[in-house]
This record gives sequence, C-alpha cells and structure tokens, in this order.
Amino acid sequence: MVDAGLDNMPPGWRLDFDEAPSPETRAAFGREINAFHARTVPQDSQRFAFLLRDQAGTIDGGVIGVASWTWLFIEALWVGDALRGRGLGRGLIGLAETRGLQLGCHSAWLDTFQASDFYLAVGYEPFGVLRDYPPGQSRHFMKKALVA
Repeated sequence: MVDAGLDNMPPGWRLDFDEAPSPETRAAFGREINAFHARTVPQDSQRFAFLLRDQAGTIDGGVIGVASWTWLFIEALWVGDALRGRGLGRGLIGLAETRGLQLGCHSAWLDTFQASDFYLAVGYEPFGVLRDYPPGQSRHFMKKALVA
C-alpha cells in the first residue's frame, strides 16, 4: 500500500477500509459535510421535484433540482420511454428553471453523459468534460444563465 501520510493520527484512532459503504455511512458523511458548510459557508439549500405519474401513481418521468448558493443544480431529468418525443423534457426543464428563479437562482448547471445535445438545444453551454466517464463516453458539465 502507498504511504497515505496518516502517520500523524492521534493514539487510539484507526483507519478502516469499507469496500461498500452503506447508505447510513454515506448519510453520516453528508450530515458532517453539511454541518461543516453551515459553519464555513452558510448554505440555504432547497431540493424539489416535478414528477410525471401515470393513473396508478407510478413515476414515469420528472426532474429533481437543488437550489443553493444562488445556483440551480439539475440533479436528474428523466422521461420514460412511453412519454418521449412529446416535449415533456423541455417542459420539465423549464419548470425547474422557473422554480430556480423563484428561489433566487441566477444560473443553472448539470452534468450528463447521454443528453448533451438535448441540453444544448434548450440553451445550456458546456464548461467542462470528463472523457471516458463512463468508458467510451464523456460526461459533460453544462450551465445556463436564468433570466426572469
């Protein structure tokens, strides 16, 4: 193993390796990171979703967004196969952007590895790319200024 520079750990502390961190472990990390941010860079974060449901209440599309630090992050946008090609993706992104404006956001950002052409068509511009993530594809980071 490579020297990890952990020689200065206090007595009684240890380093454990977890091959598959549980949801509880990941949630604990999230709580601690959020608490640190609250002390150093106060955050007013609001998460929201617009969901498309069929008559049985099953989700068949939607958008999830997070507004924080005056930016809207489009966490997820998805339209099920049965609903594609009807302009619902455009409508959902528009609803999310409007909600972002209502929450005080001036811009939006997202990342995608399959839908960059869609986001370009709705006004997003690239600001970064990770090549071969996933292998054979690229993950595109995109942004858009929101206007009222």
